[in-house]
Amino acid sequence: MKSIVIVGGGFAGLSAATALAEKGIAVTVIEGRQALGGRAFSFRDPASGDVVDNGQHILMGCYHETLRFLKRIGTIDKLHFQEDLCVDFAGLRGRRARLRCLNLPAPWHLLSGLVRLSTVSWADIWRMRYIEKALRADTPMHELDRMTVDEWLTRCHQSERIKRHLWNLITIGTLNEDPKIASAAPLVTVLRQAFFADRQEARIALSSVGLTDLYVPAARAMIEKAGGRILLKSPAEAFELDGGRVTGVRLRDGRRIPADHVLSTIPPHAFLKLLPAAILDAHTAFKRIDRLRYAPIISIHLWFDRPITPHRFVGLLDTTIQWLFNRAQIHEDPKTSPGYISLVISGAHAYDSWDEKKILTLALQELHQLFPVARQALLQRSRVVKEHQATLSPGVGVETLRPEHRSPIPNLWLGGDWTKTGLPATIESACVSGHRCADLILAAQNSPEVCHV
Repeated sequence: MKSIVIVGGGFAGLSAATALAEKGIAVTVIEGRQALGGRAFSFRDPASGDVVDNGQHILMGCYHETLRFLKRIGTIDKLHFQEDLCVDFAGLRGRRARLRCLNLPAPWHLLSGLVRLSTVSWADIWRMRYIEKALRADTPMHELDRMTVDEWLTRCHQSERIKRHLWNLITIGTLNEDPKIASAAPLVTVLRQAFFADRQEARIALSSVGLTDLYVPAARAMIEKAGGRILLKSPAEAFELDGGRVTGVRLRDGRRIPADHVLSTIPPHAFLKLLPAAILDAHTAFKRIDRLRYAPIISIHLWFDRPITPHRFVGLLDTTIQWLFNRAQIHEDPKTSPGYISLVISGAHAYDSWDEKKILTLALQELHQLFPVARQALLQRSRVVKEHQATLSPGVGVETLRPEHRSPIPNLWLGGDWTKTGLPATIESACVSGHRCADLILAAQNSPEVCHV
């Protein structure tokens, strides 16, 4: 049996490892940190005792590969799905709105929600036909990748009002980037899959447990049951090559892990550091990876002495903060503090250098404007979590830079949300990459040579 080493223990690495374990194949997962989970993990806050996610993640019905992974490891029941898409919004001066879609075939379910959404006009709803027409058109992705989301929306005759109150929130929530920066290509993919294919695809799902508990223990158990092993606190130092193939992974502590196949699921620039300079210079595919950039996310965790909203999550209008999540409503643990909420600033380039006090001041100012009860509530604790390199920044032209899962080195495979999955850098993109790589490795098991793309 050939040895398979997976570098990185996040969604991409563990989805691949469990897919192989399901076939009875033992793999070795190498993780540099002291715990599995990659950039999607949770930890227990020492002061409050509550479970805190390093960043809030929304899943959707169209996340087929993520759901396939969670079903495989037996934790799909930890997700709470909406019956139909429903999103509450809060704006300045007491403005409230709700997008609630009816049980109708797509795209009528979305239209049923928009006609009752007070933040958009009838003219906006009428102009939705341009969006639907554009989504049905067979425009090549490389053409869409040449324009920003904002430019594409303008071509679709969308008003500034509906951009601010609907499309921009969808864009920054799914692409983690400003619509004036982000490429239109991944947004078009999201809209086609999530909102215009089937009504159930648009349903939002939230984990009732911390991110780590959602997938890490069950995935680890499945890997080890198949005879695999997990190496924690074992950062990779380099890929060892001989004859144009990877022969193993050298760890920072000097250990060498031999391998017939290596799957790397770590972020792009960390991956490049593991390759010899001569290999980087020899292949343009690797040179393109070096041009990829990241977008940050800031999560602001606040513990008040009382609840400030009855909703599970709220989209925020015309504010710096885009989303509020009511952790006491989301988590199944009844001990979760009733006033615990988390706020999210996606595409947070302008705020990544701010100190915690300045970010907290901004958050409280906006909360006081949006939720009057927050003005009387006592803030008991706060915690700001910055993920400086949260996701790939999907700027114009980035789709051409994202690498295929087959690398120029025949037995070195590339996974991760930043690879060429056709999706923005989400949990679903990570799981798509993990499953595709597992399939490629399985197909190559009995092949003496692997053709590269």
